[in-house]
Amino acid sequence: MIELQGLTKTYAGKRVVDDVSLTLQSGEFGVLIGPSGCGKSTTLKMINRLIPLSEGRILINGDDVTQLPVEQLRRRIGYAIQSTGLFPHWSVARNVATVPQLLKWPKARIDDRVDELMTLFQLDPAEFRDKYPHQLSGGQAQRVGVARALAADPEVLLMDEPFGAVDPLTRETLQAEMRRVHAKTGKTIVFVTHDMDEALALATRIALLNGGRLVQYERPIEMLVDPADDFVREFIGQADLGLKLLSRRFVHQYQRRARLAPETGLERLDEHAWLVDAEGRPSALGGARLDDADAITRVKPEWIATPEMSMKEALSRMVWYRVTALPVVDREGRLIAEVGMPGVMGIEGDGGAIEAAP
Repeated sequence: MIELQGLTKTYAGKRVVDDVSLTLQSGEFGVLIGPSGCGKSTTLKMINRLIPLSEGRILINGDDVTQLPVEQLRRRIGYAIQSTGLFPHWSVARNVATVPQLLKWPKARIDDRVDELMTLFQLDPAEFRDKYPHQLSGGQAQRVGVARALAADPEVLLMDEPFGAVDPLTRETLQAEMRRVHAKTGKTIVFVTHDMDEALALATRIALLNGGRLVQYERPIEMLVDPADDFVREFIGQADLGLKLLSRRFVHQYQRRARLAPETGLERLDEHAWLVDAEGRPSALGGARLDDADAITRVKPEWIATPEMSMKEALSRMVWYRVTALPVVDREGRLIAEVGMPGVMGIEGDGGAIEAAP
């Protein structure tokens, strides 16, 4: 879908992007990463011709971008930036509809597309369509910005540090949303960040740049276990390599069947058996605490895991709350499985997904 061939950008005789070549297949999530000034944002902006290239070629689905009318090119490419760029005097719905309106789509088609995207990004159309950007949280505004970039169903989505201005908790939520949206839409995405943890959480391929040159272009796991040189090794951070590997593993790969407690309730709650309420939501677990294996512990909302959660986050929650297992729940909060410390350490099973209890 995207091919860079000897891509070079020169300012005042200095090469800020220096002979970068890489290929990103259709449906892949590519991340450009590196220290400040390494050329990652410049590379991204050359793809949709916000910045003209000095040398080399950029192909989008086989077409040389310099040979396409710029308006035609940008209709094929969605673009989302850190500050969202929402028009403050337009409603959420009108912001999302910006490009379809420019393309003169029929109103009914635009309305359907706006509702579809708002639902995809978990923004209830009935609640958010008529709101204005100043009425949104940072995370909500960023979702609207990405929805707008996808509105005309582009072939490629470019994202320039889109989550850099939000708080860490919102950032993790947005990263999980992007993983889900990418899986659902199959879009080819190029994403710029300076945060290796974010790159590992999102990418199918990572391009690490330094001084304008491409140092290593690899799948995340291969980059972690086989860094090209000392710069890559230092940039990744070897001290917490195990946790970084877990950031590329997900709960659904480690979850196992959850054993339910007898209907008699708490007084009969055996070790490592779950009690659920009438709606199937986990309410207590026997032997959950690391410091008291015989205790019966009420489940806190912060404990829960979801199938798409990274194992790094799941392990962090277990350590913080000193529990041996987390309930894995569906979107309605119903218990579908559990994930525990033995699974994280590879003591149980082979690390593959285990079918959850109904």
